[in-house]
Amino acid sequence: MRFRALVLSFLAVLVDGFDTAALSFSLPSLAHEWHATAAAFTLAIVATNAGTVVGYLAAGRLCARFGRRCVLLTGVGLFAAGTVLTAVVLPSHSLALLAVMRLVSGLGLGAVLPAAVSFAVEHFSPAYRSRVSVAVTLGLAAGATLGGFFGGKLITVLGPTGVFWLAGAATVVVFAAMLVGLPPAVTVAVSPRGASVLRLFGSELRTNTGLLWAYSFLVFASSYTLISWAPTLLTSYGFTRTQAPLGLAFVSLGGIIGGLVLIPVAARIGIMRALVVLPALGVVFMLVAGAAHLSGVLLLLVLTVAGVGIIAGHIGQTALAVALYDAGARTTGVGWSAALGRLGSVAGPAGAGLLLALTVPSGTILLIATIPALVAIGCALALWRRDRAARITTSPAAGVVVGDTPPA
Repeated sequence: MRFRALVLSFLAVLVDGFDTAALSFSLPSLAHEWHATAAAFTLAIVATNAGTVVGYLAAGRLCARFGRRCVLLTGVGLFAAGTVLTAVVLPSHSLALLAVMRLVSGLGLGAVLPAAVSFAVEHFSPAYRSRVSVAVTLGLAAGATLGGFFGGKLITVLGPTGVFWLAGAATVVVFAAMLVGLPPAVTVAVSPRGASVLRLFGSELRTNTGLLWAYSFLVFASSYTLISWAPTLLTSYGFTRTQAPLGLAFVSLGGIIGGLVLIPVAARIGIMRALVVLPALGVVFMLVAGAAHLSGVLLLLVLTVAGVGIIAGHIGQTALAVALYDAGARTTGVGWSAALGRLGSVAGPAGAGLLLALTVPSGTILLIATIPALVAIGCALALWRRDRAARITTSPAAGVVVGDTPPA
């Protein structure tokens, strides 16, 4: 039962990741077909992320009222419908209709991640929950990686419209598998107050919640700028429209590696310190990609390492929320922190789109995108220091620095 909960939750997030990436790797070809600039699709990218924010914000209340399993299934069904409708409207060459359909998809996409993480972790003991949350969240990077590596070939064979038909069909298959195989949710008593965001601002949680939200907003702003615009930015480095999706593939592959590295690193030094070390690595390599005049395979390798650090920070945000909140507040805490992250994922790509419209060089955009990540690292460091101080204060043995023990 636990294994089915983990695998099916992972698959739900994987198709979520592929659907989110589909617009990104299709964008250069869509711009060419529609005789539009890449910056003209900023509204569609922002609409996807805006819908996702609403889904995240609603997830806690909906899970408290209808249950995690129901919300997870509904979210997958909704973004399956939105993806199919995206394929239906693409031949119209209407940016407005595309934005509306991406908004619908985003609503489902947003509900899936917090519901999937909460559903999966409740089937495991507390000692495994951070690792399970990272494993489920890795589905986002796995889906984006699949899209990046196969996106160029899919666009060549199917065209951008066919890509969305394929994404919709894959999501319907996962939805059917979940209907049949998803185990019952573990019953967790959640009062209406427990499901409220006000619970996150109790006297013991308000500072941590503020730091978590700031971290989420900032790290998502950097990571989604990289994810959303990597294929488009690479065209200015000499990549063709069918080669450009490799940028997304290598960044997302780095994210998978980063997520896999995050699990043992967090077990060794704690999730908070891990979210200082790995994003710092990503920032260094984003600076290299932006400042050095690289091209071809070398640029892709540098972007891969940037993805290892930056996307690991993005993935680890979920584990951080799981570690900070108890069962009664967990879905709400995960949902709201992810929603603040998605606000960052709106602001970051929107800012990058504006810079593209102003013809700011791609390298400069990459350099600017490191600024939010640097501030996010400061937030994670502050959370670690607060956690360490709290552990020292509550230590039963005087003089024992228990704050160095990694949190569960």
